Amino acid sequence: MSLLRSRACLLCSFLLFLCITGLVSQKASSQNPADTSQNTRSEDEKRSYRSAMEQADQKISDEVKAHSELVTNLGYLTTEIGARLTGSPQMNRASDWTLQRFKDYGVDAHLETTEVPHSWTRGQDTAEITAPVRKNIEIRSVGWSKATDGPVSGRVIFLNADNPSELEKYKGKLKDAVLMTRPPAEIPPDSDVPNNAYDAVIPPNRGVPRAGAQGRFRQRRQLMKMASDEGAAVLLTDSGKTDSLFNMTTFSGYEPSQLPTAFLTHEDYSLIYRLLQAGPVAMKVNLTGTFSPGPAKTSITVAEIKGSQHPDERVIIGGHLDSWDLGQGAVDNGTGAMATLEAARTLKALGWKPKRTITFILFTGEEEGEVGAELFMKNHAAEIPKMDAALVLDLGTGRVFTIVLENQFETAPLMEEIYRPLQEVFNLDSLDMRFYGSSDHIEFLNKGVPAYFCLQVPDHYRQAHHSQTDTFDKVIPDEINQGAAVLAAWAWNVSELPQALPHHASREGPGE
Repeated sequence: MSLLRSRACLLCSFLLFLCITGLVSQKASSQNPADTSQNTRSEDEKRSYRSAMEQADQKISDEVKAHSELVTNLGYLTTEIGARLTGSPQMNRASDWTLQRFKDYGVDAHLETTEVPHSWTRGQDTAEITAPVRKNIEIRSVGWSKATDGPVSGRVIFLNADNPSELEKYKGKLKDAVLMTRPPAEIPPDSDVPNNAYDAVIPPNRGVPRAGAQGRFRQRRQLMKMASDEGAAVLLTDSGKTDSLFNMTTFSGYEPSQLPTAFLTHEDYSLIYRLLQAGPVAMKVNLTGTFSPGPAKTSITVAEIKGSQHPDERVIIGGHLDSWDLGQGAVDNGTGAMATLEAARTLKALGWKPKRTITFILFTGEEEGEVGAELFMKNHAAEIPKMDAALVLDLGTGRVFTIVLENQFETAPLMEEIYRPLQEVFNLDSLDMRFYGSSDHIEFLNKGVPAYFCLQVPDHYRQAHHSQTDTFDKVIPDEINQGAAVLAAWAWNVSELPQALPHHASREGPGE
């Protein structure tokens, strides 16, 4: 860590102290009026807890360094099973395999299963620019895109997605059209080094935010419906990555999309856009993905080490086991899933008995909207008041350098106690105070459970995220093993804390 960064961390710690002391004085009585144990614990008791946790966390770190099976497990997951689309046979095989791995380590485990409307299987997609030049180009269907009606040929038309009235100009002229609705993406320069893996793929907003984002999203959906009704053939979108890398997402959940939709590489998308500025462009496209005829099963893997004093209270750690299918699902999020499995192995191998139950969850459906997290919270709704805290690892292979507070300032005094031993053992920065709000922990957060997120350094994450280069060879063993140790140590520290972290009001609206 540089001297400048060290000074910044000291300043952050001081500001955090000022912030939380003010918040606690205002909110303590309303957040948890019956719990006064924080105020009655002596400084000696707090020092004793910190010392015990530092010793435990060091032993956890040593166990992972000496005996980790994370990389071996990740190798099997990515090589023998491969990419894991939600609802696919590969995802179901991965769930069955991880269930057995937890049991192999002596950890009680089970599957919890739900259904999605359809599974989807990628086909062999092809595309060609046919005029004014001829060029075969690579193309990949967006997840759960409907197929084209065989190979379709049509004129490329640019529609401004932010201006649905543009459709009027093309009324009756979109039959078999190949649509583009955005200019080429702005690619960050190589000199732009992100602070963390999250910022590597979702750059932070700068300046005054544009108003009406939800309105623009609705407008885009309306435009796509109108284009579909007009008979447009396919929608093209820019992958937004360098070096001919693809991206992947879904715009339709687990149902067929309104229009066949596909990604082009940034280079080819930019080429077509430039050709379009000079004159007419024509293309031939064939998308061939297929859907299951009915609902498809998908499961989360849930394991636990029972608490000795408070078995009905849960400390939860996890990562999602599902992945996109262009690569092998290694760094998104085989690393987080196998780190969770390794955390379970480590704590079981040490033979310790936690005061609270420690629960390990390998989620499904995160890539399409936290289906697995929703399933767990639905199945365990009666237990939500006794869920002490949750922590998720979902940012690749880089080492963890902080934990994100996610605006839960009422938990900051206790989180500081939990976190300081981790800082000492793993050389972490201060708690991060930005709100990120994107992974399986959000479902817990929305239900009032204290829920947090590991922030990792951006080792190759911008390139690998959702692309064909999300492969096993990108994994950095020492760094992801550190992440597994952080997960295990955090879970242990929370399990041994004399009092529970305070819950907050549900962040969901009525009927959600």
